[in-house]
Order: sequence, then C-alpha cells, then structure tokens
Amino acid sequence: MSTYETSISIAAPPDAVWRVLSDVAAWPKWLPTVANVESLDGSPLAVGRRYRVRQPRLQPVTWTVTDLEPARRFGWQASTPGLKMSADHIVSGDTARSHVVLRFSFAGPLGPLMGALYRSITMRYIATEAATLKQKVETS
Repeated sequence: MSTYETSISIAAPPDAVWRVLSDVAAWPKWLPTVANVESLDGSPLAVGRRYRVRQPRLQPVTWTVTDLEPARRFGWQASTPGLKMSADHIVSGDTARSHVVLRFSFAGPLGPLMGALYRSITMRYIATEAATLKQKVETS
C-alpha cells in the first residue's frame, strides 16, 4: 500500500475547522484542487453517503463515506478493478488551535503502481488542501 500524509496546525478551534472540512459539497468554492462535488445521496456527511468528485488533471471518482466521528474525522473510499483508494480527514485540538491530518492511500493489486505514478500530484494536492483549509478557516 502507498500512503501519503500531511498535517497542519490551524489557529482556530476544531469545531470551526470541522464545519469547513465536513461540508464536502462546498469544497469547489474554496479548494483549488476540487472542481466539482456532486452529492449522490444527499447531505449532510454520513456513513454510506456517496460523492462524485472531479479534480483537475484526474478522472472523476465516486467516494463512499466509510467512517465518521462527527467533529473529529471522516474517511471515505473509492475503488476500481484492482485499485482501492482511501482518504482520511482528521481534526483534533483544543479551544484555540486545531491539528489537521490528511491521509491518502492506494491499495489493491494496482495500489503500488498507481501510488508511484500519482505520488507527485497526490502529495501536491493534499499539501494544497491543508494550506488552503488553514487559510480559509483562519481568515473567516
């Protein structure tokens, strides 16, 4: 399995970060790495809900929410024959500061190959997402 991760500290309480991060349908409004998010099962975020995500330079992918701890974390997965992708979004902290971890993994028979092929763009996208989240939350 190929896994990529970034983390960032944000000068805001976790609930403020969570409100922005968990509103995945709004990501295209502020996140340059996401062109479109279509909620296939309605909102809000819940286990089993599916979202079709379009990102620049990548094929559209349908993600299914697999894990949810409200105000703390959510994970989702997408798969194609031979490949399983997962992404985790984790928020922790205290009343004044949050710590965010974004993690993306490629698994399955094609996981190591796809992880190597998409290493650069994956690392760039999650770093951009963390930095943009920080900027959005701290300037709101």
